[in-house]
Amino acid sequence: MSENLLPGPQPNLPTQVTPGGARVVPPASAAGAEDVIDLREVFGVLRRHLRLVLGVSAAVTLLAGWVAFHSQRVFQANAVIRIADTRGAMTAGLDNPIANNPMGMWTDPVLSQIQVLESRAVAAQVIERHPLGLRVITDGIRTSALSDVAIDSTVTRDTLPLEFADSGYTVQRRSGEVYRRYGAPVVVDGVRFAIAERPARRAARVIVVSNESAIDGLMKDLDARARKNTDVIDVSYKTTDPAIAREVVNTAVTAFQEINASTAQQESRRRREFVQEQLAETDSILSTAQTALSDFASNKQVYGSDQKIAAEQTGLMDLDMKRGELAATRRMYQTLLDSLEKAKGQHLTEKLNAVVSSPDVAGNPVVQALYQQLVAYEAARDSLTTGYWGSARTNPDVQRLEVLVASTQERLTGATRSQIEALDARISSLDDLKARTAAELQKLPATQAAEARLTQRVEATRKVADQLREEYQKARIAEAVEAGQVEVVDLAPLPLYPIGRGPLFKTVLGLIVGLMLGTGAAFLKENMNTAIHRRDDIEQVLRVPGLAIIPQILPANGRNGHLRFAGVSMPRLPRRNGARDGGRTALVAATDTRSQGAEAFRTLRTSLIFSQAVQSLRTIVVTSPSPQDGKTTTSANLAVTFAQQGMRVALVDCDLRRARMHQVFNVPREPGLTQAMLGHASMDDILCPTQVDGLTFVPAGALPPNPSELLGGPRMRAVLDALHERFDIVLLDTPPVHVAADSLILGRVADGVLLVLRAGHTEKDSAQDALQRLQNVGARVVGAVLNDPDHKVPQYGGYYYYDYYGDEG
Repeated sequence: MSENLLPGPQPNLPTQVTPGGARVVPPASAAGAEDVIDLREVFGVLRRHLRLVLGVSAAVTLLAGWVAFHSQRVFQANAVIRIADTRGAMTAGLDNPIANNPMGMWTDPVLSQIQVLESRAVAAQVIERHPLGLRVITDGIRTSALSDVAIDSTVTRDTLPLEFADSGYTVQRRSGEVYRRYGAPVVVDGVRFAIAERPARRAARVIVVSNESAIDGLMKDLDARARKNTDVIDVSYKTTDPAIAREVVNTAVTAFQEINASTAQQESRRRREFVQEQLAETDSILSTAQTALSDFASNKQVYGSDQKIAAEQTGLMDLDMKRGELAATRRMYQTLLDSLEKAKGQHLTEKLNAVVSSPDVAGNPVVQALYQQLVAYEAARDSLTTGYWGSARTNPDVQRLEVLVASTQERLTGATRSQIEALDARISSLDDLKARTAAELQKLPATQAAEARLTQRVEATRKVADQLREEYQKARIAEAVEAGQVEVVDLAPLPLYPIGRGPLFKTVLGLIVGLMLGTGAAFLKENMNTAIHRRDDIEQVLRVPGLAIIPQILPANGRNGHLRFAGVSMPRLPRRNGARDGGRTALVAATDTRSQGAEAFRTLRTSLIFSQAVQSLRTIVVTSPSPQDGKTTTSANLAVTFAQQGMRVALVDCDLRRARMHQVFNVPREPGLTQAMLGHASMDDILCPTQVDGLTFVPAGALPPNPSELLGGPRMRAVLDALHERFDIVLLDTPPVHVAADSLILGRVADGVLLVLRAGHTEKDSAQDALQRLQNVGARVVGAVLNDPDHKVPQYGGYYYYDYYGDEG
């Protein structure tokens, strides 16, 4: 075709035009295509990595199934308790630990009881009462096969091998064997147990763990949770034996109830003992005062007084009563001061609880506030130093709390001493008032004044004694109550079903997770591949038009590696071109014109015809970044399509080092381009006609010693000028850019360069480097072709054309 048949310059690939005249818009040019997830592309990724997805899914499913079917079933027993003021109800409010607790306003009683329930003290009680399954663990037989289990407190850990016979069982020890009949208990090294009947196995082991390890295990699996906005607590325990789970949780709530009741009863007992001591002392003072009054009346013969003396005596009695109350209060504070100065440790806490609970001291806000701080600091210190993970005394936090406890004790001591001094001042003031009143009574008969003083003392002491006696009776009633704050609502029944989902559900879940992981692995592998996969990659990475996508080319006819068209046998291209099946149809544009491959090459031809500045595009260099990208197949088929368009086309094999194009057209390699450049052959000698009308082939010829220098010399330009005189289009098949400099040399003298890339094989960096090398020498890259022999590009969405001609067959 002559140049005047070609249109003028067009925009850079706004559309692609098929031979039938239809314009196809490339997907990369569609507005907003980058923001839409193409499900067909997603399925394409999964199809390309189907083995990876199936492999990961199968592995995860098998692992989940194995774990589900081989893991032990776990049972959970649940009991319900309630934190109620049962003790306060039974004592009619005489003893309410929550109300009497100085820190009650800052703490949640239910949460506090949960902490006690989950403490090591309760766990130790549970293990002591029910060691089976906690301290005693069986290996080879069920735990329920043991009975009558007891462990001495001195036993730490041990392993007892067992052997079973028809009539009895034997316990193996280093010192010898111990034999017992079934049902008879055996005691070995402080461990007692019995086996009722012979198990199915011939041997087993009884493992005894340490008490601390058993406590840690129990505290890990025992859980207590309060129901929202209630005083009800759910207590649960998990283990592999349902009977042990029930026994452990029931033992835990029972032990907790008993410990709670015992603690409350001990507090009431300490309070009763303190009030009893104060009452005994007051009764002794009252007895002394009464004896003095009786002796005075007998000795002085005092039987009465007039109204004035009675009034004065009444005033003195009131003063004495007030002084007695102050003196009793001072004794309370003096007791508190003595406790702070002398008592230490737990004894100090017990003394302080008893003294601070007294009505006189409880009314002092300063002492109560300091006492609450002291209790808080001691509680924080104990929580750090006790338990399995308790901190040492050298811990900075523990030392800081020790300093706070000591300083609070000193402040409490100072406040108590100040209170005593204030009481002394008040007592001194009353003494002064009494002195003035006594001075007034001095005018009265001395005997009557003495009688009044003695009577006032007796009445004041009796009033204090009555108050203490009332408190003593309350303390005795509270001590007699054996109930605590814990009420067992429901004991745990035997759990019939294990917790969690069944093995089938876990296996199905493993399949779902495996599919998700396999899909993620497929996309990860896809994203880690830095090769070019689609037309968008060409335009984004290289900034050149993607002219066409060449699909996998399959043989349409022929045998033994040869194709036939126009009555002539044509060979296939060797495996080097990238085909997986050992060869590829080379001239599909001529042999299978209705195939997708042929249509793709016609699309490439059309794109080149309607490219910019096409009037000057007469010499085209076809190259690739690396070998096996498919440039030879592209060159041959593109030449066929140009010839089918009516143009005179010359296809020149410029790959002088590894010439293979002559095999495609089944012609000799020599004479060829080398002989023409060296002057050993004329132009007519090297032009080989082909079976395609309008297509002439120029083989490479002999391998010269210096191909690059020869191709870049003036003789090559002379050959090109001679070809231009005879042909409309000259296609130069050159070596890859990264293999030799031949393509760079010819790219400078050619009108345009066509870069062939292989999808999934050509790396983006390699393509960019090849493009940069061509641009550095002044070559004009008119576009790129994406060769896809391995199905790396989605076959729909505008990339591959629908096989229209295939439906006719």
